[in-house]
Amino acid sequence: ITLPNLASRSIDERYQIISLFIKQEANRLNQHIQVEKEAIIAFMLYDAEANIGQIKRDLKLVCAKAFLHYRTHDQSHLIVRKSDCSLTVQKGLLKVKEFGDRLDYFLDGKGEYLNFDPGSNEVVWSQDPERNMKVYNDIEEKVATLSETGVANIDLELLISRDVDAFFATYVEELGQMPVHKDLIPSNIWRLTNRLYDIAEEELERKYNEKMRFAFALHLHSTIERVEEDHMIVHPNLNSVRKNLKLEFQVAMDLSSIIEEELNIEIPFDEIGFISMFLSLDAQQEELHAVEKVGIIVLMHGKATATNMLETAQELLGSTTGTAMNMTLDIEVKTMYNRLLNHIQMNPKEYENGILFLTDMGSLNSFAHLIYEETGIRTKTISMTSTMIVLEALRMADAGRSLEDIFQNIQISFETAVRDQFKDFQAESKLKKAVVVTCFTGEGAAARLYQRIAPVVDQTKVEVIQMQFIEKETFKKHIDELLHEYEIKAIAGTVEIEYQNIPFFSAFDVFDDEKLNMLKRLVSDSLPVSTIVESLQGAITHIQSLEDLIEELQRLVHQMQNHLQLIVDPAAESGLVIHLVFLVESILRGEVRRGFKNLAEFQRQYRLESDLVRTGLMGIEKKYQIRISEDEIAYLTQMFLENKLDLKQPELHTGI
Repeated sequence: ITLPNLASRSIDERYQIISLFIKQEANRLNQHIQVEKEAIIAFMLYDAEANIGQIKRDLKLVCAKAFLHYRTHDQSHLIVRKSDCSLTVQKGLLKVKEFGDRLDYFLDGKGEYLNFDPGSNEVVWSQDPERNMKVYNDIEEKVATLSETGVANIDLELLISRDVDAFFATYVEELGQMPVHKDLIPSNIWRLTNRLYDIAEEELERKYNEKMRFAFALHLHSTIERVEEDHMIVHPNLNSVRKNLKLEFQVAMDLSSIIEEELNIEIPFDEIGFISMFLSLDAQQEELHAVEKVGIIVLMHGKATATNMLETAQELLGSTTGTAMNMTLDIEVKTMYNRLLNHIQMNPKEYENGILFLTDMGSLNSFAHLIYEETGIRTKTISMTSTMIVLEALRMADAGRSLEDIFQNIQISFETAVRDQFKDFQAESKLKKAVVVTCFTGEGAAARLYQRIAPVVDQTKVEVIQMQFIEKETFKKHIDELLHEYEIKAIAGTVEIEYQNIPFFSAFDVFDDEKLNMLKRLVSDSLPVSTIVESLQGAITHIQSLEDLIEELQRLVHQMQNHLQLIVDPAAESGLVIHLVFLVESILRGEVRRGFKNLAEFQRQYRLESDLVRTGLMGIEKKYQIRISEDEIAYLTQMFLENKLDLKQPELHTGI
């Protein structure tokens, strides 16, 4: 007797098989499980090489991922999402078109998530009578172990699965930009650090500059405090460090012995891993980095839709950036995906900094995640694309902006046109403000920065969040997650990071009273709308709702700072808003406005900035049926440029 293989089973039978397996896991854990509809469809349609046994293994894997997320994020139940599925399973979604009507009929009315509750007694193929809990028990034990080590402020899920291989090159680049200030470190720690690094230079035959030594000195200072307080930090990938950094690890062991003898403390074994990582960073060798250009791929249905849209944008910008791929209506989804995958694999250098997919609709929206799973290249997708979106994407890519930066800016700029895809920009005003402080371990220097920042901000309105910085891209993902809940006003830390136009303050800045005061002003509340309205009463007569205009202008000023990639002094923000109020009022009154001296020369010098300001004002012009002159645009552009904060550090030329 042989059971029919999966491919020969009906859609209904496949669903029953998958449902029974998920119910088995719900029983095993005695927990409610929610499964995203797209994940169910993917399991129903993918090619399972080992037939039903393969399905069971793949379902077990996604349930284990869901359980890990459930344990580390304090959720009430398990949630299985499409993104949890392996690439092989997700490719099942490429067959949706083949089964269209049957799937619609079968899953109609089931909602975005399907629910599975414990308590079912159905028999499942190869059901394990002993309720094997090994996978879940292993996860439970790992999470419990990590929790006991005091790493509560780190995302445990990422800590368990983190791959820190990408850490080294990224950290070298960031440390090369960090300012050096001995005053922050006790003299005995400086002397010990220099002694240790002199030994390391001789043993490893490399040179370490003062910036590198400063970073380690900060770390060592905090390590000593943790050891004295019996508060240990677990290295997330110690075995990998021992294996891949053998020379550095051996030298780190010798250096740890010197530290123990000099300071009369016992250095934990995990700390040797951190020392090894510092020794692997040769910050003395400065490399010139080319502009990291993001790849842009326009994917659309039709014979030449993508080509026409991309060529129009390229011609307007004088750019050659971007690739167009047209999906005619007779092409199968899987064929189109394979064509795209082949193109990317044939041009790895072009896409090594990430890919932004600009699509119109449908199955093309699912390609980005599949490409990421198959190639490891970071991807983002923007659907319902217009020519204006392509223009903006090409412009920012040519400027060397990062993938996340381009994606976020287009979200904000075109939120009206793609309202269903992007969050409402106005909701940002309801988010709680936050300052992120970060260092290598998340507890050493970050704790000192926290102690310095927390007293100068109103903690009922601003949260100071400590975070670990292991690798730049992972840190950026943490920031992206926080942006859903917080308006991040600043980042302070030992490793410089430029992201999302969030102001960065170095460790030295935080210990500089003038710069700390600047941070304080940045996170303080802007002038309340009611206060501005009250101060302008009687002076404004041609605007129906002054309060609405002021709220809109405050959002506009914030948005323009993002577009111009600058931060305006908080004291000047209210001045910009009031200036714009009087500008709108005077135009409505028909008053003659002043001219801008040397307008043509200014526009040539600041063409891009003027264009961004002009574009930002279009919404105001349309709403109030006015036209803002080129002279006024120049004045406003000048105001932004002259009132921006200078957060950059001067180059320091120091030696040991």
